[in-house]
Amino acid sequence: MKKTIVSTIALSFALLGSYVQAQAIEAVYSLKFDSTDVVEAALTELFEDDALRGSKATLYVNDLGVPGGGTHTIVADYDNYAARTKLDKARVESHGWANYVLATQGSELVSADLAIVIEDFGKARHEAGYLVAFTMQVRDAGKYRDALAKMEKAIGNPGVLRLVAVRSGTTDVTHAVLVGASDFAAANEYLDKLYASDGFETFVEEVGDIRTVGNVAMYRRVGHWGY
Repeated sequence: MKKTIVSTIALSFALLGSYVQAQAIEAVYSLKFDSTDVVEAALTELFEDDALRGSKATLYVNDLGVPGGGTHTIVADYDNYAARTKLDKARVESHGWANYVLATQGSELVSADLAIVIEDFGKARHEAGYLVAFTMQVRDAGKYRDALAKMEKAIGNPGVLRLVAVRSGTTDVTHAVLVGASDFAAANEYLDKLYASDGFETFVEEVGDIRTVGNVAMYRRVGHWGY
């Protein structure tokens, strides 16, 4: 069974190859912090270090439905794989990173994952003040992407609608759709409108047999740096 799932994931990436935009990637870290103010201040100081030039990150409070027990999520954006290697090396060797580690001692890393940006139908993810993430297993990635594009054309988006392929973690999660708006109310009002629409009904009919949604999580953006 596991071999079949892995083969399906490999096929999904092959089908999506033509959609990947210069292999832009996200490194997603779920962590436990005692204080939002402390980690926000530590990240602000970190990004004042010249060694972090070119680096980009967003801090979220894990609001609702987030698995794993983390309190916050940090998402680092990179233009490509090589950029991650270069920028992370500069970060961990910097004086600013030493100060960050000291300021956030006692924090705990819950999980770390890699996501490949497939499509932005709206603005970039970090521009949304509130984010809803649908994680799922998709068994025909090309068909799913086309159905999502069709739905977005019919319904629009609340500011952010991003499709990513999840390349690490358990094999039952292959993709995520990120819906972002200015705040909690705007994001959920869009979902109310979406779920009641004919466009969503058509979308469900088209993808119902090729995707299984595993979790829906909600995040409140605290700040972003380097954009």
